[in-house]
Amino acid sequence: MAESRRQKLLSWLPAAILLLIIGGVVFTTVAVQNSWWAEDQPVASSDQKAADGSSKLSDAGLDYVNVEGVLRVRIGERALPATEIGLGADEEKSGEFRRPVRAVVAAGDEVYVVEEVETMHAVSEGNELTTLTLGVGQALPWSSAVGTVQGLASEFGWDQDEIASWEEQISDFTRDHTEGTFTAEVTSTDAATITGTLVFDRATGYTTLSITFAPPA
Repeated sequence: MAESRRQKLLSWLPAAILLLIIGGVVFTTVAVQNSWWAEDQPVASSDQKAADGSSKLSDAGLDYVNVEGVLRVRIGERALPATEIGLGADEEKSGEFRRPVRAVVAAGDEVYVVEEVETMHAVSEGNELTTLTLGVGQALPWSSAVGTVQGLASEFGWDQDEIASWEEQISDFTRDHTEGTFTAEVTSTDAATITGTLVFDRATGYTTLSITFAPPA
């Protein structure tokens, strides 16, 4: 009799466990469906967007960027204090987006657009946003990274001849080194100082590309 009861109990357990799993899945699905970030067009709260429409660079603000797919930042002239865009007066803040986003950077009367942004790094000093670095490619072939920089050169005011000179420099580097990194930079200054930085890793053969915006000196 005891053996029979034990067999019945064992036969019942898998079904009970299955019901618990199904219940957990249903609960999780309902929770996600009712959550803010699952909405098609969620409305930004005050801790996600600043008074001028800029994205706040706090965790909550970057969550909204992930949903909306657009990072909006003003730097330099007419920019809000760092403490009003989700940063401390003196702070460094990094973020990695769940999918590539578009960055819209305003500086003075100019607006710059960068597509396929994967990461961002912001630095504030004296309650001012002093640099915003956008990671555009984390594992690119060298030729693709250079092509992206060339495509942005006219908009950002970068010197095409300077960019073209990188080809000889990278050839010399790869001939003389079997490891290490090669860094190439191009900079222009107008409404903002904009620097494109490529870092080629000899071991992996990949290149990272970042674009940094700063107030003009």
